[in-house]
Amino acid sequence: MRWRTIPWLPARPWLGAQRVHIRPSRAGLAFAALLLALWIAAVNYGLGLGYALTYVAAACAIADMLFSSRNLAGLALAATPGKPVFAGSHALFTLRLINRSRRPRHAIHVAVSGSPAAPGLADIAAHGETAVSIGMPARQRGWLNAPAVRLSGSFPLGLFVAWCHWQPEARVLVYPRPEQDAPPLPWPAGTIQQARQPGWPDLPGGALELAGVRAYQPGDPLQRLAWRQIARHDGEHLFSKQFQPGADAPKDAPHGTHGKLMLDYATLPALAPEARLSRLAAWVLQAESTGVPYGLRLGVLTLAPALGAGQRDACLRALALHDLPPSKESP
Repeated sequence: MRWRTIPWLPARPWLGAQRVHIRPSRAGLAFAALLLALWIAAVNYGLGLGYALTYVAAACAIADMLFSSRNLAGLALAATPGKPVFAGSHALFTLRLINRSRRPRHAIHVAVSGSPAAPGLADIAAHGETAVSIGMPARQRGWLNAPAVRLSGSFPLGLFVAWCHWQPEARVLVYPRPEQDAPPLPWPAGTIQQARQPGWPDLPGGALELAGVRAYQPGDPLQRLAWRQIARHDGEHLFSKQFQPGADAPKDAPHGTHGKLMLDYATLPALAPEARLSRLAAWVLQAESTGVPYGLRLGVLTLAPALGAGQRDACLRALALHDLPPSKESP
């Protein structure tokens, strides 16, 4: 249910009584058969107590129908998108069930419509809220909309089942699946790359040399940890190694390319478009994990070389939305 086109509704979607459907459960049908048998017996034998028992039981069933509907009616609903994921994994959405009334809500089942997965169960206190997480497979890159959700409940007696459907307005960004066993990073000629690759502190060719150690900073690659100094301090403090260009490092390195990397979509013409994006995603993760400043050139889009979580997310986002229709690119 999308409510934004109706101006008089509140900002959050909510479940009015007219949106809640109700039907007898299997137990309710059996109870109706029992009421019929009691009524026939009371009529045949003229039992006053039989009439009283039948009418009291029928009144309880009617009250149960009312409370089953009110257990859902009036809830406010909100959805929070989860973190971006890679294609081939599962995306998570967080659904918030908000109870603005003075009565608590009990045993509300939350299930993805059409999914065989077992539904979640939520209880909501008076003037409180409950968060329920649902997942769905992320099969391809781009924006993934939250699935339709079915809310249901049979509280308090289980004679009736009340339910409604809700389409959350939330979506998750799906990054391209990184290529498995991707080739090494595509270093251009004339750049210093050896010291950044796995396997150092062996520095072949004398490209970089150890300049000293400094206190560890968040984001430093694990390969740069100075384990000897850490051991001397019994692990109480962390230290990272620092490197500088050696005396025999190439002198003709282009300005601005010293230790930096530019990943270019156009340099992979032999691969299919999706395979190119998968390889670039793998290279982005490789460069980030090894501490190499990297940039991305994707058609007319160019991201300058940098390092950190922001740069990684910006590159992966650009890869995820590359060549998608405008309606699927907008956040």
